[in-house]
Amino acid sequence: MIASSWAGGWPTVKGEHLPYVIVFVTMSADGKIASVAKDSRLSCPSDKRRLHELRASCDAVVVGAATVASDNPLLTVRLVEGVNPVRVVLDGRLSINPSSRVVTDRSAKTVIAACYDACDEGKVTALRSAGCDVRLFKCVDGYLPLKEVLTYLRDAYRVKKVLVEGGGETIWRFFKEGLVNEFRVTISPFIIGGRASVTPVGGEGFRKLGEWVRLRLIHVIACECGDEVHLIYKVVGRR
Repeated sequence: MIASSWAGGWPTVKGEHLPYVIVFVTMSADGKIASVAKDSRLSCPSDKRRLHELRASCDAVVVGAATVASDNPLLTVRLVEGVNPVRVVLDGRLSINPSSRVVTDRSAKTVIAACYDACDEGKVTALRSAGCDVRLFKCVDGYLPLKEVLTYLRDAYRVKKVLVEGGGETIWRFFKEGLVNEFRVTISPFIIGGRASVTPVGGEGFRKLGEWVRLRLIHVIACECGDEVHLIYKVVGRR
């Protein structure tokens, strides 16, 4: 099977194309992306390189505030040649630590999406002074309007392709709002267990079969390490 091009089939808002959204996760063989202790070291070197290659092919990389707080990621392209994507942190309450690497590192632009009614004006000013683009949105029940966030990225930064790396709650919101075009998952040779361990897609979940997101497998890649497999799916349902 051959992976199809990312062009075309974009979700729309009022007839306008939104960026193409790819979700990438690496999970254990029993479907966990992190242990109860939040240890997420699942990727082999080849899988890490695959992630960086994908980053280099995207215009923006998105994570939630919890991922920044727990992992303090840099979200830049390092293992391959390429241009750094715009880093986007979904942080409704603007809880980000100003010493986070996505704030202090100037090798890529950082956009922080937050809610109007949950932000300290002084912190907004400080983050903007540090070089971040703090964009405030009108939120509902504390949730950012992801379609508006994508529209802003498209209009302000000419973003056409977005990589969502986590965490599980952020990925859930993208699926719930019908914004995911492609789902990529590497299956790593570990059993983690634990009902409180982190799964790729969190949230309250879809209850009925008619609500579930339907995928079509388009590509299977045997990892160079010999113990992992990378699967690429297109989202074909609930559009």
